[in-house]
Amino acid sequence: MDQESHQSRTVQQELQAIGSSLTHDKLFREVFQWLGLAKAFLRLVLSGPILAKLDLDRLTIEPKDFLNVIFKETRADMIYRVPIVGREESLCIYVLLEHKSFDDFFAIFQADQYAGQINQKEYRQAKDEKRLKADFRLSPVLVIIFHHGETAFTGPTDVVGVYDDCGGILADYLPRRRAILFDLSTLTEIPDDPEVPELYAVLRIMQVIFSLDLSTKVREVLERLKPYSAIPKYRRLIRFLWFYFVSYAKKQSDQEVTAVTDAVTKIIGEKEMSTILEQLKAEGVAEGEARGTVLTALRVRFKKVPKDIEKAVRAMVDLTALQSLAVHAETCQSLEEFEKVLG
Repeated sequence: MDQESHQSRTVQQELQAIGSSLTHDKLFREVFQWLGLAKAFLRLVLSGPILAKLDLDRLTIEPKDFLNVIFKETRADMIYRVPIVGREESLCIYVLLEHKSFDDFFAIFQADQYAGQINQKEYRQAKDEKRLKADFRLSPVLVIIFHHGETAFTGPTDVVGVYDDCGGILADYLPRRRAILFDLSTLTEIPDDPEVPELYAVLRIMQVIFSLDLSTKVREVLERLKPYSAIPKYRRLIRFLWFYFVSYAKKQSDQEVTAVTDAVTKIIGEKEMSTILEQLKAEGVAEGEARGTVLTALRVRFKKVPKDIEKAVRAMVDLTALQSLAVHAETCQSLEEFEKVLG
């Protein structure tokens, strides 16, 4: 097999491993585990006094199954473990990064549960090691809600906001955990760190993904990465951002999608991008049919489908998930049951 054929096969295998589309969550979980990007993002979001306490050079990323003991398939999007400057290795600050591509009122409640489980695991470990003494303290967990969507985030950023405080009478006795809100939809300018160009590229693409003139803005971002296109990490990032664009290019014409694909081909010199695009288009037709199957089944069985359910189904781009959802649409006992499966 010649080098070009091998490269083509490698790229196709890389994208196939992601699935039939690169969703918001998949992109987020992929790129925010890159250590350089993670550190640059924390420097952007956290305040000076907090950063002064963090030894970012020793930042590590917790395994994906960190919370699986209790939450099973439900887990936080990203958890960073950062040692505290001047403290022993076991003392650290956890940074819990929760990603939302829609305005989720209960995002802080979900993140608070995850944060509690981090400390639960820490507590159990200390208990097993007989370290539970009066001077033992749990590690702080900083929560960052990362939001990008068509509108600004309006949910509470302190978990107390999801509780009924009985007109303020119980306010002092309810749980509190305040998150840092990073809302891409409200940023007018994204800082560009020349030492970590991937951070700007990822944030900008995620910011404009809902735009009508998406193709133009995507090409601008990809051109900024051209000077780094000989570096494998950035070639991979360019392919990922292209796949992300294609996955959400429903409002773009075929000509616009082709123009972005041609730009990628010129930047990284991989001729197979056009072939992969045709494969993705075919899969997109299958996804559209699968969405129609789900909604038709619900209408036949329950007559009327609530707008929020229909919107959620139409937003799905994972063919495997849609096929599974079609089975639930045929077998669920109520719309409420279906909505729970939909998440």
